[in-house]
Amino acid sequence: MKAKVGVYVCECGPNIASKVDLDRILETLPALDEYREIELVVKKYGLLCSADGKNYLEEEIKSNGFTHLVLGACSPRDHNKTFIGVCKKTDLNPYLYKIINIREHCAWIIPDKEKATEKAISYLRGGINRVLYQSSLFEKQLDIDPDVVVIGGGIAGIETALSLAGEKRNIYLIEKSGKIGGKSSRFSSLLPRQGKGLALIEEKIEKVSANPFIKVFLESSLESIIGFLGNFEIVVKSKNGNTDIKAGAIVVASGYGLIDPLSSESHSYSESDDVYTSLEIEEMLKEHGKIMTKSGKEPASVALVHCVGREEKGYCSRICCNYMIKIARYLKDQSDAIKVTEFHKGLCMPDKGDQSFHKAMAERGVEFRRIQKITQDGTKISFTGMDGSPGNADFDMVILAPAIVPSEDTDSLAELLEIPVSETGFFQEMHQTTDPVATSIDGIFVVGAAHSPKGITDSIFFAQAAAGRILTHLIPGEKIVPEVKVTEVLEAFCTGCQNCLDVCVYGAISYDESKGVSVVNEVVCRGCGNCFGSCPSGALRTKHFTNPQLYQEVREAIR
Repeated sequence: MKAKVGVYVCECGPNIASKVDLDRILETLPALDEYREIELVVKKYGLLCSADGKNYLEEEIKSNGFTHLVLGACSPRDHNKTFIGVCKKTDLNPYLYKIINIREHCAWIIPDKEKATEKAISYLRGGINRVLYQSSLFEKQLDIDPDVVVIGGGIAGIETALSLAGEKRNIYLIEKSGKIGGKSSRFSSLLPRQGKGLALIEEKIEKVSANPFIKVFLESSLESIIGFLGNFEIVVKSKNGNTDIKAGAIVVASGYGLIDPLSSESHSYSESDDVYTSLEIEEMLKEHGKIMTKSGKEPASVALVHCVGREEKGYCSRICCNYMIKIARYLKDQSDAIKVTEFHKGLCMPDKGDQSFHKAMAERGVEFRRIQKITQDGTKISFTGMDGSPGNADFDMVILAPAIVPSEDTDSLAELLEIPVSETGFFQEMHQTTDPVATSIDGIFVVGAAHSPKGITDSIFFAQAAAGRILTHLIPGEKIVPEVKVTEVLEAFCTGCQNCLDVCVYGAISYDESKGVSVVNEVVCRGCGNCFGSCPSGALRTKHFTNPQLYQEVREAIR
């Protein structure tokens, strides 16, 4: 069958039409000798992405019976999906279509109209030559399980479960301890902007217990997992045995740990000293209603030391300054006579209400002393001021703000789920700005302090963001369409070196011992191409991005 290629150039208003000679393109392309063996239809249109433009393009494809389609338009990032949608309304396979960016790559960057036109013709020739080497690809629809497994019963896990649970979606909340609530439930109160007492957290815990669509597994952990977005098979290990669960998504809300202050060379104390971490003070206040020394007396002077372990960890924990000011408020509420001194190297107060909170405590007599260096030996503090002058002070009590670190089971979870951790040890997000809750494995999300140091407010926001992603991707009764531009293994060339297994961030490649070759799970693969570059024998290729296809396009682009 003779190929019939439609080439449609979008004027894009004045964006392309005023900078590129479109009439010359329409005259030049059909006259080229290289296209004598195919039928070429070349036209232009005002705005192809408009409603009228899409209807026009659809009718052109149907009436002409095109076997292939090339569009000279804007960035594929803007409208590639738009025109794929148009192709799907016709008999033209959408993978026999190619969009060529002549707006950003020609019209917008080449001031000389003649040169811009020449470059546009070159790029369009590359697109035509490439599309003739493209093959039809077919999407597969897969059934999904809308249920979700949430790992961790802290505030982030609780918020995720409450945001997702419903009549057609069950949530399985896995908590390693004997109760849900996480470290937040051990606090005496919240920050001013978060409300009084622990009503917020207690209310959410009660809602989880009352929700018939949330099943809580206490003293439990993840035993095994296989599968992909929409179809995970999970085994949960608990004291009563193992439970098999099927779910469409997994949310990691495993929380955080605190660095041991004694691991820092700047801090030294024994069990008999009146030295406490911030969390220990929260627990003391919740249990006894007041802050006391080990002798049972109210301290007359208290030092609050910020950023313990920050230099060792290499990052700011973000929330420590606020909760240390909260502890200063505890002390001042207990007695205005208590002398409170906060030692810090620079306060971090990111939320809009934090500055007024700091100011209010300063007005109540809390001394904020900025220093360069600090050394603690029991309740004795030695420091260097910002002007370089040394100082010493002895306190009745010292309260430390340890750096927030990944939870102790982060590494084992990362290995089990096959998702990476960042250089700081927390789970690695897909993209810090545009996709902060997703991971490299589709269907596995990370929220709360499992992602990075976070307070209650940000943990809730992240949980809601992950829930939103799941609600839009796993709709009960609907199906999902996996990526079709995936990698495939040419078994005749595969030497079984398994390099591809090491570089596949999606866990999509396994090794077939019986054949001695690598095998790609096309449902999991995302066609990123990492494995292609690692293969020494050339046994791997990515559908829709084969060497012949790329060669045809590049050859014209550099002509």
